[in-house]
Amino acid sequence: MKIPCPTRLRRSGSTADSSGKIRTRMTLSRYCHILKDDGKGYDDQPVYQSFLSMILQNVEAAGSWRGMLLRLLLSPFSSPIPRLSLSVLRAVAFLLLLLVLPAVRAQTNVPAAPMKVTSETGPMIDSTRETIAKWVETKQLISKEKSEWSSGREILGDRVRLAEAETASVREKLGEIELAVAEAQKKRDELSAENEKLKATAEKVKARIVVLEKQLRPLLKMFPDPLREKLKPILARFPEDSEKSTASLAERLQNVLGLVDQGNAFNSTITSVKELRTFADGTRAEVTTVYLGLAQAYYTNSEGTLAGVGHPGPEGWVWSPENAQGKQILMAVHMLEGKEKTAAFINLPVKIQ
Repeated sequence: MKIPCPTRLRRSGSTADSSGKIRTRMTLSRYCHILKDDGKGYDDQPVYQSFLSMILQNVEAAGSWRGMLLRLLLSPFSSPIPRLSLSVLRAVAFLLLLLVLPAVRAQTNVPAAPMKVTSETGPMIDSTRETIAKWVETKQLISKEKSEWSSGREILGDRVRLAEAETASVREKLGEIELAVAEAQKKRDELSAENEKLKATAEKVKARIVVLEKQLRPLLKMFPDPLREKLKPILARFPEDSEKSTASLAERLQNVLGLVDQGNAFNSTITSVKELRTFADGTRAEVTTVYLGLAQAYYTNSEGTLAGVGHPGPEGWVWSPENAQGKQILMAVHMLEGKEKTAAFINLPVKIQ
C-alpha cells in the first residue's frame, strides 16, 4: 500500500531488520518509497512513479555535468538509510534542490507517463474525478454568484442613489412645506387678529344700528303716503324688534341708510301728487296735494271748493279742511305746475310745532 507524502525530503518511518539495526525510510517522491513487508526490496509498482525516478530521468535527459553529480547524490536513496545520516541528508537535499531546479525547468513540457488503472486505483480515480467535477461546479457557482452579485450590486447602487435623490427631493419639499406652513400660520394669526377687530367693530356697529332703528321706527309713521309707497321694499325688511332681528348687519345698515336718505330727499323738495281723498261726509274726490317736505301739505280739487291742510303727527298725517283757503291753495298748485305766468305771494295757513 502506498501513502501520499509531500514532495519534499522527510522521514516516513523506521523499521528493524533481521540483524537488529534501525533503518529509516526517507522520501523524495510524490508517494512514499516503502519497503516490502518481508524487508527485502521495495514495493515498486509502475502505477506509482517515484519522484526520485522522475528526477533521474530528467537528469539523464539533461545530459550535463549536473546529471553525473545528481546520480552520485541520489544513489544512497536506493536502499534504506541509517538514522545517523539525517544531518547529512538535510545538506544533500538542499544541494539537490539547487541542482535539480534548472533541469526540472528545462523539462516542464515533457508529458508524464500515463497512469494505468487497476482495481486499487480505479475508485481513487473516480473519486478524484468526482471531486474535480464538484470543484469545477463549485468554481462555476462561485463565478456565477460573483457575476450576479456584481450586477445586483450595480442595481442596488442605482436604487440607493435613486432613493437618496428622492429623499433629498422629499426633504426639499418638506422644507418648502414647512416654510409655507409657517407663512400660513403667520397669515392666520394676522387674519385672526383682524377678525377679532372686525368682531369688536361689528358689535359696535350692531349696537349703533339698533339705536338708529329704534329712533327711526316712530318717524316712519310720519312719512306721507307717497314717500311710504316709494319706500315699501325697505319698510318690508325693516325689523319690528331690533333685538331679535336675524338679518345681517349689512342689510340692516342698508335699510337704515335708505330710509334716512330717501326721507332727507323728500324733506328738501316740494312734491305735488294726484290722489283720491275721502272726506268727512263720505264723499271721495280727486285732489292735488302739495307737500312742503315733511313739515306741511295742502290739497285742493280742480275748482278750489274742497281744500285742506295737513301736518305730520305721532300716528301719521293729520288733515283738516280749509275750504275757505281753496282758491289760494289752487293758485299755489297752478304756480307749481306752471299754469300761472306771473309770480306772486300767496297767503297760506301754516302750523308750526
